[in-house]
Parts: sequence; structure tokens; C-alpha cells
Amino acid sequence: MKSWLLVVGLSLSTTALHGGIIFTLGNNPEPDEHNVLLNNGTSGNDVFGTLNGVPGVTAQFSSTQTLQEPSSGQARITVDPGTTALTNVMISLVGGITFSDVIFNPDITGRVGTPGGTATVTVNSVDNLGNPELASTFSYTLGNGNNFLTITTSGGETIVDTKIDYPSGFTDLREVRISGVSGLQSVLEPSTFVPLMALALGSIGLVRRSRKG
Repeated sequence: MKSWLLVVGLSLSTTALHGGIIFTLGNNPEPDEHNVLLNNGTSGNDVFGTLNGVPGVTAQFSSTQTLQEPSSGQARITVDPGTTALTNVMISLVGGITFSDVIFNPDITGRVGTPGGTATVTVNSVDNLGNPELASTFSYTLGNGNNFLTITTSGGETIVDTKIDYPSGFTDLREVRISGVSGLQSVLEPSTFVPLMALALGSIGLVRRSRKG
């Protein structure tokens, strides 16, 4: 069974380690962080976005509520802006693609959202061989304004999905970023491989000519 280790640093930041999943309060970007760009103006129990700079990878947001991606203002996931708070949402990548880091901000501003409640974050992950791990959970209190959480991994473990449950309701989910996307070679657009294939075929031709000479 995985054990918890709670570390409080001098900077008053809190980090919790649960096996290969590491929860760190605050906004702590990794070197290869990619912003999730939303498909503005769409709605449904599942809505989607793309990873900036990573072609062929689609981010999915799922909820028991009807989600919306407002077409104006900052990129964010809401239910009914200004009317209904968001209580649950899950972040994943389409096609079972996993990732090593995710940052998000369950924001509480404006007319909806209740600060002071406890958000429970549940992470499903796989080990370096693709075997499912036990779900990792972390709880923290949401206040007014920003409520960033950074989730990273270690030991080759990668994240399948991350769910946020907050019964009190927050205003919206914003500033989602993901890094360490696995299997990039299988999701890149076919055009990406054309120059590489041409180079490889050219190299083979050169080798054959040198052998004949």
C-alpha cells in the first residue's frame, strides 16, 4: 500500500507525495508545459481543447454537469457563467494518452462559487510498464481567487486522468497546462514524418551506391 509523506517548506508551500504522484500547492510550471487551448463556444458533458505546440493531441474535460467553453474572455471551463457553480470535472487526453504533469486553477470569483470548502483531487495513473496504479487523492481548501494545484510524477509513472470534486462549487476551471505527453510519435500528424522518411530513404540510397562503388 502506498504511504503519504507531507512536507512543509520554508516558503509555506505544501507538497504531498503519494507513490509516484506528487501534489504541490501553487503554480509550478515544468520546462515543457503546454497550454490547453479550448474549443470556444462549445458545450456538453464532454468538451475539448488542444495542446498548444503538440499537434494531434486532444484534451477532454468531462463532468456530470453540462460544461461550457465561453467564447469570450480568458480560456476557461464553466457550467453556466454567472449562474451555476462547477462542482466536478475530469481532465484527460483523448485516446488513452498519458502525461507526467498537469496544472490547473479552480478559480472562485464573481457571482458564483463558495470559498472555504474542501476540494478532493483524484488521480488515476499507470506505472512505467502501463499497469494501472491505485488512485491517488489529495484534498485542499479553496479560497477566493486563484487556487492553483500542480501535479507531477516520478519513477516513470504517468497520469491517465485527474478529477476535481468540490461540492460547494467553484466559478470555473482555468489556466490548464499539461506536460510530459507520452507516445508523441503515434499522435503527430502524418505530414510530420514525410521529411524524416525522405531523409531515411535518401540515406539508404547513398549506402547502396557506396557499396556498388
